[in-house]
Amino acid sequence: MTPKAGANLLDVALFEADRVNLRQRMEHAMDAIHRRMEELLKDENTGSVSERVALRNALTTLADLQKIAYARKPSERVSRESGRAIGG
Repeated sequence: MTPKAGANLLDVALFEADRVNLRQRMEHAMDAIHRRMEELLKDENTGSVSERVALRNALTTLADLQKIAYARKPSERVSRESGRAIGG
């Protein structure tokens, strides 16, 4: 996985409004990040310190997103236009 691919997966998860899709996208992004972290552990000459920091930050962001997303009522969705919760 390239660093750019991981960032794209994170972006997709961050902007997903549908809760079912959100869960799948977060899991996909976390799996990809963990795979890249394993690659970096196997070969210490691969990647940079800034990439390692970015990967840890991405995991933290996904964990925060998970807390926020599942604190909402199951029927709530977020309006893409306003960013506010709407009834479903």
